[in-house]
Amino acid sequence: MTLENTIREIIARNLEIKCEITSQSRLIDDLGVDSFTMLMIVDDIEEEFSIVIDENNFSGLEKVADISERLIKDFPEVEGGRQ
Repeated sequence: MTLENTIREIIARNLEIKCEITSQSRLIDDLGVDSFTMLMIVDDIEEEFSIVIDENNFSGLEKVADISERLIKDFPEVEGGRQ
């Protein structure tokens, strides 16, 4: 599974509503992600990849693709996603 697919799956698990999630989905405007939900998403990402994320580095991300890009930048070892 690619990194982006893994991220979309994690986001979907944490949303109260079910909707289509694409790489260009905007976290707040399209998916309704609030600060608490973002903390839950970050926590799940940390658990999935056994990493520790500085949550301040994830503030200001707008799209699903931004999460993948930030992870690859900060944690290149996660680029392949889940096996």
